[in-house]
Amino acid sequence: MKLVDLSVYSNELLTEGLGQGEVTEQDAQNALAQLYISYAEEQAKVFLVSNMHFTTLTIDNVNLQGLWTRLKEIFCSIVREDSIFSKIIDFILEAIGQIIPLGIFVKSLVKIIIKYFLQKGIGAVCPV
Repeated sequence: MKLVDLSVYSNELLTEGLGQGEVTEQDAQNALAQLYISYAEEQAKVFLVSNMHFTTLTIDNVNLQGLWTRLKEIFCSIVREDSIFSKIIDFILEAIGQIIPLGIFVKSLVKIIIKYFLQKGIGAVCPV
């Protein structure tokens, strides 16, 4: 397992772009849940005894609202209304990194979350 360098990751995302189409809040919540599941599965491989059976997590087992609320709390505590585009992406990555530790980032899922936050804007994601 390799830790993610968020600045490099941010630059890659800026270079690649986030894709076309709208992203709903449900899409973004599901992407965050999938990241959490990827993290839990990776941890199980590393820390569980090999002959133990890991109960498979699904989105149905994950508290979507709890994860989502925590992500927004962290993001809103570090972002400013006048933050520039690239810094907003850094802040989103930092918030995800606090919830999904050890660099378990799936770029396609992270892009969905970033796109949702950018579509909505700071004011909508972080109401005063």
